[in-house]
Amino acid sequence: MYEILKEMEKVLIDLESINLKDLKEENTAIIVVDMVRGFYDVGPLASSRVKNIISPLVKLNDKTTGYKKIFFIDCHEEDSSEFNAYPPHCIANTVESELIEELKVYTKNNKIIKKNSTNGFHTKEFQQWLKENSSINNFIVTGVCTDICVETLAISLITYFNEINEEKNIIVPMNLVETYDLGIHNGDLMNLISLYKMKINGINIVKYIE
Repeated sequence: MYEILKEMEKVLIDLESINLKDLKEENTAIIVVDMVRGFYDVGPLASSRVKNIISPLVKLNDKTTGYKKIFFIDCHEEDSSEFNAYPPHCIANTVESELIEELKVYTKNNKIIKKNSTNGFHTKEFQQWLKENSSINNFIVTGVCTDICVETLAISLITYFNEINEEKNIIVPMNLVETYDLGIHNGDLMNLISLYKMKINGINIVKYIE
């Protein structure tokens, strides 16, 4: 098992970065997943590891003024069925469901979508957005958690476009996604496995965006 993990790690180490200049602004969307306080500094699912990607996310948003952006916000009612799998978190109208302060400025004139599951792809608002933005060819998916909400969205995007036989570039920069440590859920291990899984499913995993 150790050798397998080392091989997976080598695959990711050998990946390259991409240059933002190679992606046309009018054909590129930035998606920020669940950068809320409930996954950062407040509540049962908060993780200090999220701090690792805040500065890179701020830099990306600074460089992409004018690009289409979506900010997914995890937001649940108290009787959410997702709480059968996870402890209650990010309840509507609490600080846990608030976007972190560092990113709030970038939501102006951009789309905020609240979601009640780990997969924002299934929200009505995102489905409508996809229909209205068919010219988007590059989807830069960022945020948390790598192995849960980021992975489900990225896999859903690539499989959806494969099903309708459209070639789209689903990009996940390694320095712009993060997950948590909790018990046997080791953040480094889960990042490795999740990023590898996404790569072998056709998602463009890159080290970072220049």
